[in-house]
Amino acid sequence: FFFKQKTAYEIYQCDWSSDVCSSDLLSAYIVAEDLALRQMQQEENLPLMRHVSIGRMPFDGILIDEDLVTCIEVAFLVTPDIRQERIEAMLKKVTQAKRNLAEMKSRLRLRLMLVVVTQLSSDEEEQLRGVLVTRRFTDTPVDVDIRILDFEMLQKVYVSEQ
Repeated sequence: FFFKQKTAYEIYQCDWSSDVCSSDLLSAYIVAEDLALRQMQQEENLPLMRHVSIGRMPFDGILIDEDLVTCIEVAFLVTPDIRQERIEAMLKKVTQAKRNLAEMKSRLRLRLMLVVVTQLSSDEEEQLRGVLVTRRFTDTPVDVDIRILDFEMLQKVYVSEQ
């Protein structure tokens, strides 16, 4: 089949330096990604597969609901902006995955879910939402669902106090 789960070694080999510049932020990103994927699985009430490639295009996770595959990309932000190169890379991946499915004559439909985990004030979060919706995702090859989650809220929900 055309879905392939990554090994832990392959995940570790990712280029973290493009988004995360310190070991503390790397640790926070790993926790944020885990908590965000848990939250999306709970909200969507669908099985979640983590670190999956669709036609050699890697995604942080996917949800499958009949003929709709939701490709999930998680971003951890500490400032109210996401680099345009990151957005373009996500769109390029989902475009290529869509093309690969079409070449295989698959009837599966794709959508992209961008899950942004932040540590921002409510004003900064609104600024980010405006930037993402109006300037970054205006013309896309698939439907895009943007979810913004607060890192502290996720920790309160999913991390039990010892």
